[in-house]
Amino acid sequence: MIHRRLWPVPLAQKREYGVLQDFQTRWLAPMALAMALFSIAGSAAAADKYRAELVLFERLGATDNIAEQMQTRRPETPRDITRNLWTVGPGGQVSSDLNLVSRNNLYLSSAANRLESSGRYRVLMATGWVQSFPPDYNGEPMRISLGDVIDSAGDREVEGYIDIDRVRYLHVTAKLNQWRKARQPEATSDAMDRREAAPAAQDMGNNPYMPGGDDTSGPQGLTSDAHPDRELVTWLHQTRRMRSEEIHYLDSPTLGLLVYFQPLDDQGASQ
Repeated sequence: MIHRRLWPVPLAQKREYGVLQDFQTRWLAPMALAMALFSIAGSAAAADKYRAELVLFERLGATDNIAEQMQTRRPETPRDITRNLWTVGPGGQVSSDLNLVSRNNLYLSSAANRLESSGRYRVLMATGWVQSFPPDYNGEPMRISLGDVIDSAGDREVEGYIDIDRVRYLHVTAKLNQWRKARQPEATSDAMDRREAAPAAQDMGNNPYMPGGDDTSGPQGLTSDAHPDRELVTWLHQTRRMRSEEIHYLDSPTLGLLVYFQPLDDQGASQ
């Protein structure tokens, strides 16, 4: 009987096992780590994605009850804004640099409908968009220009911008100015004008909705407007910290702004 030598088989198995172990150490483990990190990064990116929603509305008749005379005041010089959120063109067509969500698909849609059905408010803008807001996100201002044209320069009733940043929480800055066509001044004597100018300027300076230290005003806070055929009614200038999935309300005597952030996963962000 011929006996075969069996020792080369175990040796080959050991060599094959060594090659597989080396392949696993050199390639499979780093690949698995990379896939895990990629998955974590993808989850973090999805968690940073939101649908931002805004509803801007006006209180009907509120301007009739405002006693402040704003025709000699103006807010701070507008910033250079290159991005449009909601701007109304000459034909009434809305343009935006964002991919806006239709009003019917908003979480705030029912709130906008209730405001209008009450008969006391007029919804000027109801929209939203999907965007990533990672930690330490420093946003850029986005222009809003809507309402009727009120002066020869083509400016509209509501002009300003919205800015969104994120530090630990989301922060929304709204700087919106409401204008109206200038009323014809009544014929008064110079003496009466001087008597009435001082208390009027003092009252406006004490009003939190009126321009303060950041305006480009002249002596006693008064200045001539670059657009003499319009006057400032009031403004909405606020910065507010936001929690997601909560409705936040910013207001002024005539304007109100609802803000809502809905966190999205990859599936929700694609809708």
